[in-house]
Amino acid sequence: MTGLGVITAEFETYTEESLPRLLKNVPNEMLVALNQQEEAGQIIIEEVGKAQVQPGPMGIVETRDLKIRTVKRIPCFNILSVAPEDFIVSKDAKFDNETGGIAAKIQGHRKLISKGDLLEMGFDVDKVNALPAASDKTDGIALERSKDLAGERGVGPDDVEVFTIYTKAKIGKDKKARHYRLTIGGDIENSPVLLDYTEVSRFYPYSAFTPFPIADTLFSLGVADRLADDHILITRMYRHVLDSLSQHVNPIKVFNPDTTNGDDLLNSHAGALVRSTDPTGGISFNVPPFAGADAMPVIDQLSQSLEFSTGTGPTMIGVNAEDFQRTSATAANLRSNASQLLIEMISRFFADTGYKYLVKIVVDLLIQKPDEAAELVSRLTNQAIPLDEFSTDYDVATSVAFGVMSRDQSRQSLTNLFNMQMQLKAAGMPFIQDQHVYATVAKLVETDGFKNVGSFAADPTTLPPAPPPPPPVDPNAGLIEIEKVKAQLKSQSDELNRQAELTKFAAEMDLKRDQMAQDRELKKAEIEAKYAAQVAIEQLKLEQRAPRDPMGNII
Repeated sequence: MTGLGVITAEFETYTEESLPRLLKNVPNEMLVALNQQEEAGQIIIEEVGKAQVQPGPMGIVETRDLKIRTVKRIPCFNILSVAPEDFIVSKDAKFDNETGGIAAKIQGHRKLISKGDLLEMGFDVDKVNALPAASDKTDGIALERSKDLAGERGVGPDDVEVFTIYTKAKIGKDKKARHYRLTIGGDIENSPVLLDYTEVSRFYPYSAFTPFPIADTLFSLGVADRLADDHILITRMYRHVLDSLSQHVNPIKVFNPDTTNGDDLLNSHAGALVRSTDPTGGISFNVPPFAGADAMPVIDQLSQSLEFSTGTGPTMIGVNAEDFQRTSATAANLRSNASQLLIEMISRFFADTGYKYLVKIVVDLLIQKPDEAAELVSRLTNQAIPLDEFSTDYDVATSVAFGVMSRDQSRQSLTNLFNMQMQLKAAGMPFIQDQHVYATVAKLVETDGFKNVGSFAADPTTLPPAPPPPPPVDPNAGLIEIEKVKAQLKSQSDELNRQAELTKFAAEMDLKRDQMAQDRELKKAEIEAKYAAQVAIEQLKLEQRAPRDPMGNII
């Protein structure tokens, strides 16, 4: 509305304490580990009980009861909107064509913080206590904003004004100007208090968004600036039309005081009595003409011209050109396209400036706090990403997708795209895959107002892999089968021949073995027959030579 929107980012680590819990019968040996955890900031020991003697397996053990709180560290990014009246920038401010951010010597913003929070942040106690109490701003946009809030913006009694200023300066013994963040408390114009200063990078954490930019300046035209004159004129014309209607329905009464009592006419109401000696009443009405018939076309024309200034209006809401009875379909589409081009131009400028620089701010904050950044990234992605891969020197590419405002037009476009995809897929075009068709179906389902796409179509990436297709038919498959049969028959014939040869060989071996056995028996019989007679003769000779007794017996 004001022509300038500012976004800032903060990367802080918050500590979250749990409710106190009681640990009973803690041995003294465990107190050392608990004290180490307290020094590391993991727990807070709020109360230590008296020593107690407990019997244990190793003998008498001294224990205590402890009341502790567990501390949880949460690194967190905060993307905050800075009110235009709280934003501080030097007059030379303009957009940086390289980064898309703000090019200005001084940048900063005002915020309200309680003294207790400042002390928890570690600022000096004396400086914090010296800060005056904050009060509501009563000038400029802040005054207009407070009209809707009963003149107050909820400033607490302990709140103070704190200004965060980014600039390039020489501080201390530095001979070279460097980029610093100054934290200033109190009234910045009267006796401000410097709470702290820290050296930072050149990327100041302020991202600007302007819908209708003006060259060589940060401040541009807002919606109110482009519409104010026409809106004031339309408001005045509406007021005059209502005044004309009031005069038309409440005409001027003209009466004859000689025949009609004027006092009765002063308090006229439904069913009122008017005393008159004239049977016709003696009253006439002077009705002014109603000017609405002449004024309304002019008001409609002015209202339609607002669309060319902002890109939004009734034309963007209408879904059918026939809804505009006094406008042709071609004219309605041309007007709608012109409005869309204006909105697209604004969105593209947002992307190339504010959103582009906001990404650089986030990366820069991660680099400045590597330990917290590693903890945050590992918690979000469940994997360790080396921060050395982060750099603010990388370029940021932006893309703007401008959807169709009419649901009917969107459905028709998606249906045509689906039909074209199916035709190309049926033709075997490799660049149309199942995932592309699913994306089109998902958009169609969402356009029709259904949130759960899975009830109508399944994501191809979640389906099990399809079985492999059968191999193509070989034209020589018949010949191959015939050769296979021939080879099988030949193998069977060779097997039969081998079996026959084996049988023949076994029979021959049996015959030879029988012949050898017979020859061995014949040889044995010949040998036995040859040598048996000689043995008998020698035995007889021995018996004859042997001495005998007188009876003739061998001695």
